[in-house]
Amino acid sequence: MDTKRLFMKMKDTSEESYRVKHSLYILGKAILTYVVFPLVICGVLAGGAFTAVDSVVTDKNSENVILNGFKSGKTAKQSLMNPTDDNCFEIRETEEIPDDKTEEDNEDILQRLYEFDRTAVPDGYIGIVPVSLYRQADEGCVYVSDAGDKKQIDALPYLQKPLAVTYEESDDYQVLIIHTHGTEAFSADGAYYTEPGSYPRSALKEENVVCLGDIFEEAFNEAGIKTLHCEIPIDKESYSKAYSNAAKIIKEYLKEYPTIKYMFDIHRDAIELSDGSKARMVTAADGQIAAQLMFVVGSDRITDENKNWKDNLTLAVKLQCALDEEYPGLMRPINIKQGAFNQFYTPLSVLIEVGSDGNSMEEAERSAKILAEQMVKTIKEE
Repeated sequence: MDTKRLFMKMKDTSEESYRVKHSLYILGKAILTYVVFPLVICGVLAGGAFTAVDSVVTDKNSENVILNGFKSGKTAKQSLMNPTDDNCFEIRETEEIPDDKTEEDNEDILQRLYEFDRTAVPDGYIGIVPVSLYRQADEGCVYVSDAGDKKQIDALPYLQKPLAVTYEESDDYQVLIIHTHGTEAFSADGAYYTEPGSYPRSALKEENVVCLGDIFEEAFNEAGIKTLHCEIPIDKESYSKAYSNAAKIIKEYLKEYPTIKYMFDIHRDAIELSDGSKARMVTAADGQIAAQLMFVVGSDRITDENKNWKDNLTLAVKLQCALDEEYPGLMRPINIKQGAFNQFYTPLSVLIEVGSDGNSMEEAERSAKILAEQMVKTIKEE
């Protein structure tokens, strides 16, 4: 496997490199200030519209995120004891939504969910902007982002195809839940803006995506699908070696529990909009504000080891179609990647992005519960 093509390298932090980068930064800032910004302002005055949903320019795998992931900021109106709050400077007024609200209330929530006052963001900070990255596909199709190419594919062949694994009741462990980037954390509930370059991370389980794994573990085990949850935040030791370290852990689990058939790697995304704002990807589900979800499916374009990757895509399509029907707006397009992401070690494996770093833990937990319930249904139906 060519790890150089799979994983980002850390930037050189030598003095010479710093001087070069600093010069480029000054040049870039000057271009933005005296060329780009005036053109943008002219475009707005001329009636141009900015659409945040289609303006994603940076994802969580960029070097920026790797280097600044553990950066902390100052806090206003937040507890200094909570590292995930270090990136939050203002709390927006949030409406308390009763637990008994149902899907019929979704339309009312959606009418105000994406409102955002950019003038309320102080100079020097970036907004945490509510957006939707949902794309409604034609009937019988699903949207995918295939190596960056967004398109629709026919869902019928995948829906008709049985899963690579047939579910059978068993006392043996069948599911492994891991967290290759387990330190990924969320913004505080109600956070309105933050520092540029801040990406919330925490080694504490209750503050990062590892606690989301508990939701899946509980749902599977309660349904009789025996599940193991690896609670190690694997990237804590090394971000750049996270996937290779995860592979070692996966092999150890499979050696001890060879009956494992499914592996789910739980993450959260990080999306930056073209104006530098941080995306908070949200929708309404069962009358509640929930984080949007995305399946990431690796391919065999870099390594032949992942030759059965379309079995994983079949699972993703089945889940996507079921969730699109019951919770329209919850799912982002399926992301088909060049790399394998360790998805060849078990018969079925999918990487799951639960929201982004602009979402709150509460929003992520709601979505995780919905997805876990559907995964149980899909696995048992097969």
